[in-house]
Amino acid sequence: MALRQRHSVNDIRTAIRELSVRAQLARREGRTADAAELEQRIAGYRDELGACP
Repeated sequence: MALRQRHSVNDIRTAIRELSVRAQLARREGRTADAAELEQRIAGYRDELGACP
C-alpha cells in the first residue's frame, strides 16, 4: 500500500475548482460518465480538505 502525499489546502481548493469546471463542461457535452468520474475525484478532494486541521 503506497502512502498518499498530503496536498496543501490551496492545492486542494485549486483542484476542486478546476475539476468542477471540467465536470460542468463534460455534463454540457453529454459525457455523463466523465462527469461522474470527475465528481468522484472532487468528493475525494473535499474529504481530504475536511481532514485538514
